[in-house]
Amino acid sequence: MNKKLKIWIKRILKGILVGFISLLIILGSLSLWWVIRPNTARINSHLDFTKWTAVSNGRHNANTDLILWKGHYYFIYANQPGNQGSDTTFLSLNRGKNLHNLREILTLNVPGEDIRDPKFAIIQDKLFVFYLKNKGFIADPYGTAYVYTTDGKKFSDPEDVKGFDDWLFWRPKTLDNITWYCTASSAPQTKCILLKSTDGFNWEKVSSIAEGTGLAEIELLFLSDKRMLISIRDEVDHDTVLGRTTAGTGLGISKPPYKEWKGTVDALTKLDGPVLFKITDSSNNSRYFAVGRFQPDRDIFFTASGSVFSRKRTSLFEFINLDKSPELRYISDLPSSGDTAYGGVIVEGNHVYISYYSSPPDRDYGWLMGMLLPSDIFMIDLSISSLLKAADHPLEPAITLPWDNYIVVSLAVAVIIIGIYLRIRKIKRREESEENTQ
Repeated sequence: MNKKLKIWIKRILKGILVGFISLLIILGSLSLWWVIRPNTARINSHLDFTKWTAVSNGRHNANTDLILWKGHYYFIYANQPGNQGSDTTFLSLNRGKNLHNLREILTLNVPGEDIRDPKFAIIQDKLFVFYLKNKGFIADPYGTAYVYTTDGKKFSDPEDVKGFDDWLFWRPKTLDNITWYCTASSAPQTKCILLKSTDGFNWEKVSSIAEGTGLAEIELLFLSDKRMLISIRDEVDHDTVLGRTTAGTGLGISKPPYKEWKGTVDALTKLDGPVLFKITDSSNNSRYFAVGRFQPDRDIFFTASGSVFSRKRTSLFEFINLDKSPELRYISDLPSSGDTAYGGVIVEGNHVYISYYSSPPDRDYGWLMGMLLPSDIFMIDLSISSLLKAADHPLEPAITLPWDNYIVVSLAVAVIIIGIYLRIRKIKRREESEENTQ
């Protein structure tokens, strides 16, 4: 190997080392800022609620759901080491006479694989738990399985959904307690369909909803006139760590028998982990709400919709313009940060009970850090009257450029440039000194 080649190899290796150290400095600076950054979640002052921690065990707890059945509350969540797939993940199913005193009655896991996104459904006097199976480190589920119980104590063995091996179920619902409908996305996530069943075991396709790229987490809700409203987590294109500027929430409406769909994409947020619910006000008018993920940071560079470098919130929304082109209207955040959302809802009396997970809400972690750190499960007891008042006086969605991130990164880059400059000066002085000595 000649001398020039050795010099070039040495320079390349030094360049790689400098690049790696520079990346560590930038990411380290961002991480440090996220750790100390105070939380700026915006809570609508009209909301009247109490909040408590339901699960805090040092793990990354996530993917919650709630239901009330036969006088007992049921609560389920995923106990994970992090947001990523892991064969140590399991689902914890809990039961109690109230939401403050719940006892674990069942754990579910898929041997050697990951498990996530549990959803309750009461079908023909049976309580079903549908969940998704996932292989590998990346959260990219490949199929749906379920268990069920007739008494809330003894559960069936897990079974895969028959006839729909490569489809990812969300949350089944019914209008008449005769036919249950469920939305599903394909694996890979390029198609959305509507299914129906009369028993929860045997499903058949009703219609195709949409086709595209990155279609997932499709939640449905029946309107008072029997139309069906759906929301879709719509990446529009393949998701990236920097997000997509075109991503949003797909909104669709269909009339019975739910064969044809009219839809649009709402750019307000990409409603990850949605749960939709209905409230009837004092004038007997039905209003329709959602709990899901909101991203207050937005730009076209590093924090497009879905970016791992952005902040996230669990937030409340209302659906409006349902007779024309449906839209989401932001109402308020709930106390949350980092990796968050994927809630469950029970509407009972004058109460809306909400479960969701979040990174510690006293700080404002970026999503990337939130996915790696422990997260807790929180419960909210929200009065319906205050929710309606807040919906009548919604906050403006504070979607801003992430100036704080830019400032931190700029300072880190400045430190790197100064360090490189000083290193180059030192090398030149040493070379000049050696030449003078000779």
